[in-house]
Amino acid sequence: MAVPFDERDVSALHSERGVRAAAEPVTRLTRRNFVLAAGGAALAGCSSNASNAMLPIGPTNSPGKIYDAIVVGAGAAGIGAARTLLSYGRSVLVLEAQGRAGGRADTDNTTFKEVGFDLGAQFFGHCLSGNVLLGIAQARGIKVVDFTTLPTYFYNGTHPATLKQIADFSATAGGMIGDILTQGALIAGDSQDFLTSRITKKYEKDTYYQNAVGIAVETETGAAPNESSTLDLFNFTIGSPSPFLTPGDSYIAKIGMGNFIESLAKGLPLRTNVLVKRITRGSGGVTVETSAGTFAAKTAIVAVSTGVLRAGGIEFVPALPKATQEAIDALPLGVIYKAALGFHKDIFPQFKRKFTAVTQLSSEPAITYFANFWNYNIVEFLADAGLAKSIEAMSLTGQRDYLLKRLEENVPGAAAAYDGRMTASNWGKNPYTHGSYSHALVHHAAAREILRTPVDDRMYFAGE
Repeated sequence: MAVPFDERDVSALHSERGVRAAAEPVTRLTRRNFVLAAGGAALAGCSSNASNAMLPIGPTNSPGKIYDAIVVGAGAAGIGAARTLLSYGRSVLVLEAQGRAGGRADTDNTTFKEVGFDLGAQFFGHCLSGNVLLGIAQARGIKVVDFTTLPTYFYNGTHPATLKQIADFSATAGGMIGDILTQGALIAGDSQDFLTSRITKKYEKDTYYQNAVGIAVETETGAAPNESSTLDLFNFTIGSPSPFLTPGDSYIAKIGMGNFIESLAKGLPLRTNVLVKRITRGSGGVTVETSAGTFAAKTAIVAVSTGVLRAGGIEFVPALPKATQEAIDALPLGVIYKAALGFHKDIFPQFKRKFTAVTQLSSEPAITYFANFWNYNIVEFLADAGLAKSIEAMSLTGQRDYLLKRLEENVPGAAAAYDGRMTASNWGKNPYTHGSYSHALVHHAAAREILRTPVDDRMYFAGE
């Protein structure tokens, strides 16, 4: 089953883990623990004996003010970095190019009056190995549901899939995941790395190869197997090889992940609609030139996506060290597409209005969807990698027609029940993200380790 780009951003803030490769214990840096490592490095230069209690936030725009840190980007990583620094009593300014906080966690609260829809991050993931954000949500009394307790359903055309068809799909997907884990564990470093397509190739003749590639590779990377590093995918998969099948490992909140992440920015010294153009490092600190003026600080934490950095969205003076720039270039962002359509009646009477995860078994790249989204007449659609890009390239009308056509393959008459409501993501075309989440190019899994190294002890990267 293909899944949305949920836990990759959300659990990225706080989950560190050691994993074992071959017979030697090592600590692998993944996109999840990278952000925490960067934040910790920044704190090392601003150490304090202050407690971790949240401190009052004072004025942020005094003329000539020099901050301890300027955080560029108010997504989950930027919010986490700012909160951490403030807890140590440091002065912080957060600058965000968009008109809201949250980054790639964004809840559409207007299309459906019944419920908000997450266009980006949606799940608390990798919970069995630790997800601090889930703990925060629970402490706030936010109701969360273990996603694995929701019913699942497999279609094969207009009919329910047979037990044999489901078993065949599961065997192919499980085989891919198992091979990623076993072969990935034997890779000692980038020089031994290889494209994930070497693993998936042997399954190409399987009937449900495209479905299996979705769950084993593309939903984890947002990229095709011939674009993905096996070592980097292993580093991600080892923490939770079946996050949506393992009880207690993946939770969802009706409040909407975008709403939750944005709420964590409340009270921060945050300025939105401020585009950072240039960051200059000097012996005394950094200057940050923006669309709203120039700001100065002792350090900068750059919490924007590597997609933005690869596209040259921010100029760095002097130029970044070669190793840093090469690491950024080696971490492109894959694409996950998400959309939701509303219906004026229940088109899944067999589900008895229960929120249900549906896999469309097919020999072609498959759409996965959630029927009866939060028990309403709403369907969420998900697509990964190449299919996601091709759908994004369509007009909104074209996207709608395509999704209804695919739904009709399982539920004849669905298009006639469509009520005109639609919302859809566009992360691949969004100039503030350039994609959904990062994956390393082959032989470059160590790029995340390189990015954790501060630049001139003045600048830290923490945005994946």
